[in-house]
Amino acid sequence: MPFASDLALAYALAGLALLINMLLLVWVAKLSRHYNSLTHGVEPKSLMRVLEGIQRTLSEHEARSLTTKADLKKLTDATRLHLQHLTLKRFNPFGDTGGDQSFILAILDGNSDGVVITSLHSRENTRFYVKSVKGGVGIDHPLSKEEQKIIKR
Repeated sequence: MPFASDLALAYALAGLALLINMLLLVWVAKLSRHYNSLTHGVEPKSLMRVLEGIQRTLSEHEARSLTTKADLKKLTDATRLHLQHLTLKRFNPFGDTGGDQSFILAILDGNSDGVVITSLHSRENTRFYVKSVKGGVGIDHPLSKEEQKIIKR
C-alpha cells in the first residue's frame, strides 16, 4: 500500500502546483494588461524618453508647489496688516439721555494693532476719545473694560 499513498501524495502535489501555476498566470495577465495600458502607442525605443518626461514633469510640479507655498505664506503674512477687526458697540452711558447715541468703535488689523474710538454723548456735549492699540493693549492710555471687551470680540 505504500505505492497508493505515494501516488496520492504525487497527485496532491501536482494539484497544488497546478493551482499555484494558475494563480501566477492570472497575476502575470494583470501585470501584462497594466503594462500595455501604460505603454499603449509608445514605441519601445521611446519608452525611456516617456519615463524621463514623466520624471521631468513631476520635478516641475514639485518646484511649482514650493513656489506656490512660498507665495501663499507671503500673502498670509501681508494680510495680517489689513483691517480685519471692525466692531461697533452702541450704548447709553447715562440714564438721563435717550437712545444709544454713544459708541465704541474698534478698528484693528490681524495683529490686534489699530485704534479704538469712543464717543460719549450727554445732554451738554459729545466727547470723542481715540486710543492707539498695539497687540490688543492701549499704548498711550489704558483701555476701559468696555473697550477691552470690544477688542476681544
